[in-house]
Amino acid sequence: MGSASQPMLVIKANRALLKKRVGYQEISKKYKGYVNDTQLEFKELTPFEKKKLKYKIRAQAKKDRKEEINHYLIAFGFLLIILSGLFLLFNALLSV
Repeated sequence: MGSASQPMLVIKANRALLKKRVGYQEISKKYKGYVNDTQLEFKELTPFEKKKLKYKIRAQAKKDRKEEINHYLIAFGFLLIILSGLFLLFNALLSV
């Protein structure tokens, strides 16, 4: 019986929360002087080091792809085993 007024109470509570919410601009103004903009400095690489890093990344990506394919094959094998077991079980139940 009291559940008919429940949605209106929720809407009123949500409106009250929206009025209290502080915007992003106001927060950023408060912390403007406290936060420093950090500049990132990257180490300069020689062309040989860049090439070495590129091959290392490619080798890792190839290894990850092979591993993912193996996981899919194992999961597919388990699925086939489960489905064949269910098929045999239902055939045994239907033949009885």
